[in-house]
Formats: sequence, structure tokens, C-alpha cells
Amino acid sequence: MDQKIWKDSELEHLGQCPICDSTERDHVCQVDDWYTGTPGIWDYYRCKGCGVFYIDPRPTPDSIGRLYENYFTHEPTPQRERRGIGKLALGLRNDYLNWKYGYRNTPTLKGGRWLMYMLPPWLRWEWDYAARHLPKPAPGRNRLLDVGCGNGEFLAAAQSAGWECVGVDFDLKAVEMARSQGIEAHLGALEAQGFKDGCFDAITLCHVIEHVHDPSELLRECSRLLRPNGLLWIATPNANSLVHRWFGANWLAFVPHHLILFNSTALQQRLESQGFKVKLQHSGAQVQAHWRASTARRIGLKGEAVHTDPFLQTKLGLAYQPLELLVALIPRIQGDVVLCATKVR
Repeated sequence: MDQKIWKDSELEHLGQCPICDSTERDHVCQVDDWYTGTPGIWDYYRCKGCGVFYIDPRPTPDSIGRLYENYFTHEPTPQRERRGIGKLALGLRNDYLNWKYGYRNTPTLKGGRWLMYMLPPWLRWEWDYAARHLPKPAPGRNRLLDVGCGNGEFLAAAQSAGWECVGVDFDLKAVEMARSQGIEAHLGALEAQGFKDGCFDAITLCHVIEHVHDPSELLRECSRLLRPNGLLWIATPNANSLVHRWFGANWLAFVPHHLILFNSTALQQRLESQGFKVKLQHSGAQVQAHWRASTARRIGLKGEAVHTDPFLQTKLGLAYQPLELLVALIPRIQGDVVLCATKVR
């Protein structure tokens, strides 16, 4: 860590795993902030006890905002006009999501829900992931909290399915955008909101847990907020993924904003110790993006170019397609850990 850029008072030194407290560890790599360009070099370690990766030293809760000064904004997802096969695929997707999850997307292709089961399963898995595997809400069991809600696009879709939606985010612009869509959105940390015990039926954390200093405390707070048999959905980069093993230090998820990177076993055990029953889920055909971006890092691209380089988005994307389909079949080595956890005690 470059002490000339970050003062010692802005850093906390761990010396042990923040998940299992083991002091046994291996140095994995040093990384810079290749995405936003914030100065600094950071050390990742792998815990020999539970296998998670973590940064040490790392910014304190008071100083970590420096890493987010140039972080991507939560702009709406661009909507492009679809024609031909693209329009057909959109109709299939919407009919499937509307039928299975209660969405109200348009346009739809009549019978698309049944055609989906005749196609390779990773297509359904990708769309299940987009809906965060949340079933249609039951009467009186429809309170949903999204931690790290961003611009509220997911909550707006869930709201159309009958969920009563609440969002929380640190980003003021994101909160304002979510509110503009009619979402009840709160600014700041989850534990600072003053929510009552057992006030939610489902909570989702989409690429959030890797950003927090104390994941165990976050999970305890989620457990407190969930009613009995409530559902907690989590997606986070997979430290045991094939894409990490292939690219090493150039793995997409190695950025200083990611303080802790879980594998599926460590996260599952942490949840089970807090009274959850866990089921791993497929993320679907999304690994292509992980491989493209990691390739971009390997060849020296930085910032937005990692996700927008034309060659990586087209020709190289097609080259990775067979590998994408293979990895999609095996949740424990896919790019993300994705799971649904039911509160059983």
C-alpha cells in the first residue's frame, strides 16, 4: 500500500481474515484502481481457513468514500430498438418473466413461456437471475427491500409484479433516480435506517456484500429485518470461479472497492450459522462479460474501455461463448456466487 497517497489514519490494518478470524493467509496480488483511477496500490490476501480474498490494509469506513468519487453513476440501462431475432428474443423473455414472476413487461410473444423450456436452460437461468429468483408475492407477504438499489430499475419491475418495494443506497443520485420512479428509497447505511424487526418478506443484495467492511453484521441485520421464512437473495463475485483461476491478478473483480470476495462455501456457511437454509442458483449465460472484461485488463485497458472495446464485445465475445455455456452448468465455478437463503430460525 502506498502510504504517500493514503494516510495511516485513513487505513485499517487487519492482520487476520474478517470472516473467520484466521491469521493464516497467502498473498494473492497487488492491484490498482483500474476502473476509476483513484491513486493507490492494494494487497489482496487469501485466507487459508475459509478461502475468501480480502484487502489488507484497507480504507476505513470514514475514508472509503475516496474510492467512490469517480465511481460509475447509476444511469438507466439504455433501451435500444430491437428487430428480427432480437425482437423475438425480447418477446420470449417478457412472456416468461410475466408468467413466472408476475411482471408486466411488453412486448410479449404468446406462448413464449412454453418455448423457453424447449431452449437451452442457461437462457432461463439468466432471466431468473434478472428477476433475482423471487417468486410472485403472496397477499400480505409482499414487502421487498433492495440493499444497494441503484437507480431502482429492479424495484420498479418488482413493483409491477405486486411487491411493495423499498430501496437503500449510499449514492444520492441513485436514490433520487429511484424516487423518481415511485420507489421508497432511503439514503445511507442499512443499519442506520431504523427499520423494525421482521418488517420485510424478501431482501436482495446484488453485488453489495463485497463492498462492505463487515459482511457478517450486514447478514445479521438482514436476518433481523426478515420475517420467519423470509427470503434473502445474494449475488457476489465468486473467488473460486474459473475466470479467476484463468486470469489471476487480472480478474475483473480485483478492484479496491471489493473489500472481501467470497466463495460459495464460505458464504453458505456464514449464512447457515445465522439461521438460514441456503440454495445455490445458476447465474445463467453471463460469464462472457466476466471473461471479456478480464481479458481487457490483461491487455492493459482501463476504465470504461474494459466494458466497451468493440473487439472484445464482438469477436472475442463469440470466442468465449462455448466456455460460457459450460461454466453456466456449474454454480460453484461460475463468475458469481448466486444464492437464495430462507430464514428458518
